[in-house]
Amino acid sequence: MAKFKKPRASTIGTPVCHRKRRNWQDDRDLLEELAGLVNLLDGPYDYYEQGVVAFREKIKGFREVGFEQNTEAFFLAMWVRKKLSDLLIKQGNYDLRIHPIAFPEDIESVISDEEKKSTQSGFPQMQSGVSLNALFPDPKLRAFALERMQILYRGDLIAYLSSLVSKEKQSLMTFSASIMDLINICMHMLAIRKISIQKRFSVGETDLWIPMYSMGVEVRNSWSEQEEIEVIRILSNTNFRLRSKYLVLVTPDDLSDESFVQLREIEKRGVFENLSVIRIGDFGSYLDQIVEIEQAQF
Repeated sequence: MAKFKKPRASTIGTPVCHRKRRNWQDDRDLLEELAGLVNLLDGPYDYYEQGVVAFREKIKGFREVGFEQNTEAFFLAMWVRKKLSDLLIKQGNYDLRIHPIAFPEDIESVISDEEKKSTQSGFPQMQSGVSLNALFPDPKLRAFALERMQILYRGDLIAYLSSLVSKEKQSLMTFSASIMDLINICMHMLAIRKISIQKRFSVGETDLWIPMYSMGVEVRNSWSEQEEIEVIRILSNTNFRLRSKYLVLVTPDDLSDESFVQLREIEKRGVFENLSVIRIGDFGSYLDQIVEIEQAQF
């Protein structure tokens, strides 16, 4: 018996870019192919028909801004592929040079409708106001999110966002991530008080530096003798290099009392006269006191 041989994708009559999207080039090739037919004076389209004109102008706009991170091109190509699928069902096959697609007059509404359909969550009450543009203002981030959402969750926006939160929760359980979380909380508390910061991440210096108050902020979520030696070295270097006026060592609220007391001993021993060791829940109050002290000096 002859071995059954599956046809390769390249041997199937439909062009690759007409099938399921693999990358942004597929969208570009599909839309440009249609644009080429739309622009033919003796082609299957009425050159001056309003929907055709709207499509032609839209593609012109895509060329100006690019296709790679263009979510509008993504959704328009998605709509075109659905129309091609309908043609395939009705005709058994199709040739775009013979079988034209009916373009609506309002291309923008087509793109908007496709976005709503492709970001459905299964929770209708949550759909009002949900927009990829609002959630991801940065076009590169939005394009990446759209790719991941389609590939992993079939366009389910809520499932995708839920997955991201779940992964972040898991990552925060690790040592390095919880340190970053503490840094982010400190940055937020500084930001709401309109205190500018510098993220140092330099060897031998504190995690954050606040120029306007000459303040170094170091965060720690554990204690050991080796870590204490490292902390003292970092605080000493920051004092020497940056001539800090204030030093603060911040720990999580749920750090064990034993570990917190051990860290607090660095302050109590008077190694650094400008050092305060506090929990993150007290960092806001600490900042307010620093602001009051500085203002009182003027």
